[in-house]
Amino acid sequence: MNVDNQILASSPADAVPPAALLQRTKPGVIHEVIARGRFFSGTAASAIVRLQSDQPSYLLIHNPGTPARGAFFTMATLFVVTLVTAILLGLLLLTLYLRGRSAEARRVIQDMEAGNLSARFTSGRLDAIGGLMQHFNGMANEIQRLVMQLQTIEKTRRELLQELGHDLRTPLTSLRAAIDTLSVHGETMEHQEREEFFAVVSSELEYFTKLIDDLFFIANIDEPRYRNQATSIDLCDLLKAETSHALYMQQQAECPVFFELQIDAGCERAAYITGDAYLISRLLRNVFDNAARFARNKVRIQLLVVEDGWALTIADDGPGMSADAMLGFGQRRDTRQLFTGLSNRLLNKQAGISLGLGSVIIRAIAELHGAHYEVDNGESSSEFPGARLKLVFPKASGQ
Repeated sequence: MNVDNQILASSPADAVPPAALLQRTKPGVIHEVIARGRFFSGTAASAIVRLQSDQPSYLLIHNPGTPARGAFFTMATLFVVTLVTAILLGLLLLTLYLRGRSAEARRVIQDMEAGNLSARFTSGRLDAIGGLMQHFNGMANEIQRLVMQLQTIEKTRRELLQELGHDLRTPLTSLRAAIDTLSVHGETMEHQEREEFFAVVSSELEYFTKLIDDLFFIANIDEPRYRNQATSIDLCDLLKAETSHALYMQQQAECPVFFELQIDAGCERAAYITGDAYLISRLLRNVFDNAARFARNKVRIQLLVVEDGWALTIADDGPGMSADAMLGFGQRRDTRQLFTGLSNRLLNKQAGISLGLGSVIIRAIAELHGAHYEVDNGESSSEFPGARLKLVFPKASGQ
């Protein structure tokens, strides 16, 4: 085409450029291109190129585009069909997966309802539902632990109730015999003899009162982690306070016992455990009371740092415990047996005294706080040859 829009040649031969293309401004520089639209896009596009020639001439290129409505419709249809198929297939797979998980959940719950507390979901899933199953397994483990603990506590309480009849009959029988004797022969008794009977009555009443108090305490013991009283306890400070209390109580006794407290330097900074401060105080008082009852002159209390927690050891210089008594520590049936060869002072001090429920309380509180204990006797040639109780408490989290 020349500057006058005369067509010099065309392909096909009868092709006529669009009027809008002929009216467009023509490039003034050879090889300059003026284009409109996008080629290879399926829509109309055109371009004008200035050719190198003696007279101004131009190359007109016009692409009317291809009718793509049918192709686009086909592609859109295929896309929609593919999308719907994928959604339906996904829903089918999800339904099958949920149905399988639902069946497994029903099986696990039915097994647990039937009493099989060890039933669990299979592990190894990384999806969200698998994570929920893992949380359920953790909850089931905790439930199983609590149920087993409740069964153990219930068994222990049932055994205590079975033995309660004997424990209550003993002081009641003594009281009845003493009161009947005083009632019948009181006027003819000598003063000293009457005082002895009154002493028996007072002693049995004291024992009876302590027994009832211990039984109520055991009945109300609860796991610290499920109570509002569960806190972080500084075992070092609590030991100092309870040792001071024990020393004060011994000052009021007829034959006082000296308490020696030894705390490792590593514990002085921070010896924290998690639990109920009231229960730990009760445990320490029971331990100190038992040690003072059977000690000759001295009780040693040591708190040391060990690999897995804090080791508390209480040792006395008394006669120690028999093998049967150590084996039955924490069980109501056993009483502490004294060795032979005791002095009159110690025999008088220990007469009529049994462990009662003291060791049961010590064991229960220790186990509720995750502590383990050991009971033995010290070396016969040592300063503290008597009974020795070692309690290892786990460290509080974060230490």
